[in-house]
Amino acid sequence: MLRRIKHWLTFRLERIVMRGPLARLAIILGLVIAVAVIAGLVVRVLAPAGFASAGEAMWWAFLRLTDPGYLGDDEGVARASVATVVTVLGYILFMGALIAILVQWLDRTLDRLERGLTPVALRSHLVLLGWSSRTAGVLEEILVSKGRIARFLRSQGVRRLRIALLAERAGADLRRQLRQQLGDRWNARQIILRSGSSLQTEALGRIDFAHAAAVVIPAADTVAGTTLDADARSVKTLLMMGAALAERPAEVPPPLMVMELQNSCHAPWVRGLYAGPMEIIAGDNVLVQVMAQSLRHPGLSHVYEELLSDRHGSQIYVREEEALVGASIHQLTYAFPEGVLLGIVRPSGDDFSALLNPPATLRLEPGDRVVVLASSYADASPPEATATAPALVERPPPALSAPVKRRVLVLGWSQLVPALMQELAVDPRETFAVDIVSEVAASKRRKRMAAEMIPEDRVQFTHHELDYTVPAYLAGIEPGGYDNVLLLSGDKLKDSSETDARTILAYLLLRQLTADTDGPDVLMELTDTDNSQLFEHRLENEHTEILVTSRIVSHMLARVALRRELRCVFSALFDPCGCDIAFLGIGAYDLTPGDHRFADLQKAVEARGDIALGLRQDQRRRRKDGGILLNPGRDETLRLEAGDDLIVLSAVD
Repeated sequence: MLRRIKHWLTFRLERIVMRGPLARLAIILGLVIAVAVIAGLVVRVLAPAGFASAGEAMWWAFLRLTDPGYLGDDEGVARASVATVVTVLGYILFMGALIAILVQWLDRTLDRLERGLTPVALRSHLVLLGWSSRTAGVLEEILVSKGRIARFLRSQGVRRLRIALLAERAGADLRRQLRQQLGDRWNARQIILRSGSSLQTEALGRIDFAHAAAVVIPAADTVAGTTLDADARSVKTLLMMGAALAERPAEVPPPLMVMELQNSCHAPWVRGLYAGPMEIIAGDNVLVQVMAQSLRHPGLSHVYEELLSDRHGSQIYVREEEALVGASIHQLTYAFPEGVLLGIVRPSGDDFSALLNPPATLRLEPGDRVVVLASSYADASPPEATATAPALVERPPPALSAPVKRRVLVLGWSQLVPALMQELAVDPRETFAVDIVSEVAASKRRKRMAAEMIPEDRVQFTHHELDYTVPAYLAGIEPGGYDNVLLLSGDKLKDSSETDARTILAYLLLRQLTADTDGPDVLMELTDTDNSQLFEHRLENEHTEILVTSRIVSHMLARVALRRELRCVFSALFDPCGCDIAFLGIGAYDLTPGDHRFADLQKAVEARGDIALGLRQDQRRRRKDGGILLNPGRDETLRLEAGDDLIVLSAVD
C-alpha cells in the first residue's frame, strides 16, 4: 500500500514538473513557504524570546532561507541550530533548484530561438517553403537581382527586403551552409530561417505567409525516380495555405504563388486549387526543353544562362508603358536604342500569354507589356516619342529544307529520357537516331519508352545495357561517331557529389576515347553548382556544355517571384513549338565577312522574319562563354568571319 502511495505521489509530481518552468517554480515556491512556516513554528517553540508572534518567527525563517548573511546574527543554541538548517535548505532551494530551473528555461528559450520556432510578423516579404537542391539557388538569384528587388519593393510599398525560409531544421548548420554558399550576399537581417514542415499548419504560420508578397514552393528532391511524392507534397501545402487564406477578409489580396511541379500534367487542375495569382513552373518539363534545344543547337545553354540570370550580360525585361498603346510592332522594332524588342506579354484573364516575334502589323493594346532584351532595366525603357518606322519589308515564307538526321548518344537513364525523346520528335526539321546506354534493364526502359508513343519516323532509339564508366564498354560503342553526346545524372539522388563524380568520370573517359578526333558536341548534366565550377576550367577548347539542372529551375523561380509575367516569356522561349532561338550562319541572311553595324544585321535578319539577338564568334566558340555576344550596341561595328553565326529568334511554323 505504501509503495502504491509512493508511486502515486511520484507520478503526480512528474505530471506537474512536465508542465513547464512555471510549474517547477510553483513547486519551489511551495517548498520555500513550507520550510519558512515549519522553521518559524519550530523556532517559536524552542526559542520564543524575541518573537512577538508566530508570523514574526516565520518571517525570520524566510530571511535566513533566502539570505545566508543572517546566519551570524543568531544567538543561542536552538535558534542558531534552526538557522543553520534553514540556511542549508536555502542553498539547495535557491542556489540549486531555482537556478537550475532558470538556466534550463533559458537554454530552452535560446534553443527555440536558434531553431527558428517563433513566428515572424512581416508584411510584403518573400517566402520560400522547403529546403531542396533549388532553394539556395533561388536565394542567391534573388539577392543578385538588386534592380529587380528595388522595383519589387517599390511596387509593394516596403523599404527593406525580407525573405522567410521554412526548412525542416533551420538551425546553426543550415545557417552555416547558407553563409558559405551565399558568401558576401548573406545577411541575417534579410534572410529569416524558421524550422518546420510545410505540411504542418503551425509551421506555415511561423513564416506569416498570409501577409507575404510572394510564396515560392520549390519541388522537393526525389529519391526513387518518381515525381509523385514531390508533387503530392507541394499540392498538400498549397491546399493548407488556401484553406488558411480563405478565412481572411475578401479585401486583403492573397500573395502570388510561384510553384514548381515536376510533372506538367498536374498543372491544369492544381491551378484551380488556389484563388489568388499563381504561376506554375513545370520543372522537369523545363529541363527537358532546355536539353532538347541544346542538342539541336549546341552552345545554346550559354544563351539560356545569360538570359536567366542577372549576373552578367543582357537579360529579359518586361515593361508596361501606356504611352505605347496603339503603336505597331514594326514601329517599335528599332525604337529601343539600347535593347532588342522580342515581343509583348498580353493579359489573358487572370493569366498572361507571351507573343514573341509577333507579326509586324500587331498593335499594342491597353494592358500589354513590351518584352525587351537589354543589359539593364533603364536600357529597356522606350523612347519618349515613337519615330517614323522604316519601310515595312514583306516577310518571305521560310524555306523548307530536307530533314537533317542526327546521331545522339545518351549515357545514363533518368525519368527525363522518355519526355526528352518525345520533345525531340516535335520538330519535323530533324530526325534522330538515339543510342541509350545504362545499367538499368533494357526491358524496363523499352516498356517505359513505349508508353510515350514516340513517332519512330522521327526518333529511332536503341538500348544498350552496360556500365559506360568501364573504358572497354564505352570504347565498344565508338562514341566518336556521334554528333551529340548527352551525359545524364543518375536517376537516384543518393548524393549529388557521388552522382556528379560518376558523370565527370564518364566525361573524362569519353574525351580520352575521342582525343584523336574533333569529337562530338557534349552536353553534361550536373546536379551541384560547386562541381560545375570546379570542372569548368577543363572545358577550354572542347565542344562541351555544362547544364546544372537545379540552377536553371532556381533562376526561373526567383525571376518569376519578382516579376510574374516572365513565366510565360520563358515558356515561349523554351517550347520548340513556340519561338526558336537558333544559330544561323551569316550566309543564311546573304551577309558576307567584314565589318557590319549591328543595326544593319538586325535589318537583314528582320527581312527573313527573324529577330537578331546577337552574334556567336567562331574563334571564341570553345571559350567558357561559348563565344556568345548578346545585344551588342546598335551602332557597334562587328567584324564577321566566315564561321560566325547570328543568334536569332525565329517563329516556328
